[in-house]
Order: sequence, then structure tokens, then C-alpha cells
Amino acid sequence: MRFNVKESVKWIALSGMAITVTTGLINPSWAAAEQDSADAGVNVTQAVYGDTAIYKNAVVPLASVSADSLLDKYRDFSKFSTGDVSKDTKLALNIVSWQLPHGGFFKAMEKNYKSKWDGKAARSTWKSKDGVELGTFDNEATTTEIRFLADVYKKTKNKDIKNSVQKAVDFVLTSQYSSGGWPQVYPKRGNYSDAVTYNDDAMVKVMVLADDIVNKKQPFDSDILDNTYRSRLQQALNKGVQYTIKSQIVNNGTPTIWGAQHDPVTYASVEARAFELPSKTTTESVGITAFLMSQPQTAEVKKAAQSALKWFDTNRIDGIKYNRQGPEFFQKDASSVMWYRFYNVEDNKYFFSDRDGKKYTDIMKISEERRLGYAWAGSQAKSLLNAASESGYYKLSKPLPK
Repeated sequence: MRFNVKESVKWIALSGMAITVTTGLINPSWAAAEQDSADAGVNVTQAVYGDTAIYKNAVVPLASVSADSLLDKYRDFSKFSTGDVSKDTKLALNIVSWQLPHGGFFKAMEKNYKSKWDGKAARSTWKSKDGVELGTFDNEATTTEIRFLADVYKKTKNKDIKNSVQKAVDFVLTSQYSSGGWPQVYPKRGNYSDAVTYNDDAMVKVMVLADDIVNKKQPFDSDILDNTYRSRLQQALNKGVQYTIKSQIVNNGTPTIWGAQHDPVTYASVEARAFELPSKTTTESVGITAFLMSQPQTAEVKKAAQSALKWFDTNRIDGIKYNRQGPEFFQKDASSVMWYRFYNVEDNKYFFSDRDGKKYTDIMKISEERRLGYAWAGSQAKSLLNAASESGYYKLSKPLPK
């Protein structure tokens, strides 16, 4: 049976429905789909993952899952915003003055932003080997500035703020590797920061940002970025999703979860600091999985997300609570569920690590500084599994502790 895009789009226009297409049954050209949507009087947004064409506002066998409850934390810019337009505009213009020439921003700059850049102070404490000050996505940097500035622009229409956002989005686009991943910093720092970085949700924050801009989600529902920018960001997002799928760690033919850092060329999990060895990393994999769930569900996207969910479900530890402060780090608690932070790349054995670069299976064998100075386990995946289960996207092997 042939699938008629035009008739289906017209049917949806008449019914007033807006659903997400996730089918691989059709693969018409974007130009043809765009013309069909124009004829029908509706808006069709393209998203291409691999060889499959996907359209929003069209017919759907497999809809994406609303993951806003898990992803909204990546949209937060309240650390800058006061709600007072005058105060926020002043802060926004201060932030603009601290923007680096390549368009990025550095992290932990809240104190600096209280006043305008004096033209002399360092705008980043990290530099490339050539002495160029580095922008970063680490610790919510750059993505949060973009969101706050876009919000202020929407209220003020200040051209300097608009230009700054466009310059920062150029930084986002330029810093992406050709394979689709985003590093922690740009330009290159010459160390682990150059790896594709899921650590601290850096790449997920970038992809959520790109997705929000493409879909004109607040605060990007203004003229701050035109269709050319949205088209470029959609292409970047498609590549980012493809990189994410290709970098998913596979054991014996079964996709599992992701590491904190991955090689931009080989996709392999790689080390960062001495105590951050190549691994499967649960904390960052929660955000990655939630983002994939929110995307158009091509066969490969759905497989990646559901495989990760199955890994979390299979490797959960019910009835145990992690106490980061110790002295008893793992305590019995019938209402709790947890996962260790790191697991071997090659299997599902957990480990701890220290500044000596070695693996340990007993948390008491690592130094006190590392034992107390790092989160070695967590329960973040509980909310992920709950959301997937309640939406019918994934069936749990057994109920989660309550």
C-alpha cells in the first residue's frame, strides 16, 4: 500500500490535529513535503536521522514521548533572571560584553557579570595552545547565557542582545565535530576537554537548546533567529542524534548506555581526569536517554532509547540508598533504588576509581578525598524509568520501589 503524504497532511489539517511522524515507510523529498504542506495550509518541520525522513505535524505510527519533566532542568536560566526587565537588561548587556570573540562564554562567571568587561580582564581561565580564550558548554555555560539573552531580547528587542545570541549560536554550530558530537570546549584545549562530552550533560544541553530553537520554544518564539539558523540547527541536531546512536556502548551485540566522554572519530568511550576512566556512565546516560525519547521515533532512535531503558531496568539495585557523606555509603532502604556511577565498558561490573587511575570494587579502598568528593552512585534513573513506564514507552521488568 502506498502512503500519500499530501492526502494525509490535508486530512490532519482538516481535523486540526498535530501529531509527530516517526515512520520509515515514506521518504519523499523535503521540497515535495514542503509544497504539500503549503497546499494543505499546515506547517511541516523536517528532521532526518540517517536515511529516514521524519515530519512533524503529519501522520504517525510511533510518536515521541513527552520528556519535559526530565529535560526542563536543562532549560533553566533562573540564576540570571530576576523578572525585573530593567535589571535583567542591564545584566544581559553586561553578559554581552563578556562574550568571547568566537561567540562562546566561560563557566562560573556570575560574579564577573555583575559589571561590564573592562577590556582587560581574562574572559576565560582556559586557553588553547595558541593562547585563544576558550568558550565552554561545561557547567551550563553558553547554553544558559543564550537562553537568558533570548528571553531579555523578547522583552526589549535590543539589537546588541540579538546580535550576541546569533554570535553564540554560531559558536554552537562551529564547535560541533563533523561526526556530530560536541566537545566540552572550543577551540581545542589539548586534553580530555576536546572529547565529545556527555559529562555533566554538556552535549544534551546543546541538543535540547537546538531542538527548542528549531521548534520556536520559549524564549525563542521571537524574531531573534531566522529560518536559516533554524535549518542549520536542525541539521546539526540530526548529526548530534546520529553521533549519540553510534556512540552507544554495545556488549555482545546489545546496545547499553553511554560513557561520559567519547572519541569524536571512533565513538569509543574515553578517559578524562585520572579518576574518570573509560566506562558506562549512568548519570549522563539518563539525560541522553530522555532526550532520545523526546525525539521523532525512527527505528534506530527507539532502539537506542529502549535499549538504554532496559539496561537501567536490568542493572538497578532495589532496596539500597547511596549516602554520599558516609560513613556507611550504601544503606538498606526499601523505598530506594540506585545505580553505581561507573561500570566497565566491556561488561556490567561497577567500579570506583582514584587519582592513581586504578579501578576499585570497594569504595573504602579509594582515598577519602575522592570518596567524599565525588558522587559514586545515584537514583536519577528512577524518574527516567517511571516516565517511560507511565507513558507506555517501556514495560518495567517489575515495579520500582515506592
